[in-house]
Amino acid sequence: MAKSIYVRNLRKEDLTAIVDIEDRATGVARRAYWEARIDISEAIRPHWASLVAEADNRVVGFVFGRAGELEFGLPGTIAWIEIIGVDPAYRRQGIAAKLIEEFTSSAEDHGIKKILTLVSKSSTEMEHFFTRLGFAQGQMIHFQKDLKS
Repeated sequence: MAKSIYVRNLRKEDLTAIVDIEDRATGVARRAYWEARIDISEAIRPHWASLVAEADNRVVGFVFGRAGELEFGLPGTIAWIEIIGVDPAYRRQGIAAKLIEEFTSSAEDHGIKKILTLVSKSSTEMEHFFTRLGFAQGQMIHFQKDLKS
């Protein structure tokens, strides 16, 4: 039987759960980083752009996003998916897809017609995930410059 997944807006009280998810997924717990991200999310992002997923009465996934206008020379308002995470014990249960579905629906409700995200070339799993959800490789090219330490 599929678990019931509830998606809601992110709140400051979700900090510990997000830190725990990252720790379980990567072995790194960056409490100060996530505290700042949540503060930024509450201060400048549309309320609909940062979400958490709950299952079994606890936070099991999150997405941080934002909306911006005329960024990188692109016309209009665009939504960005910046970070998505799911507790490893809850992966492959549709949680990430449900988060993206809610994010997409909210963006459409706000008149946004395009959502962008970046995926590492080495992350074929994420590439396949976004492709399954109807995303396609866009026409933007990313540039980088490595700096001396």
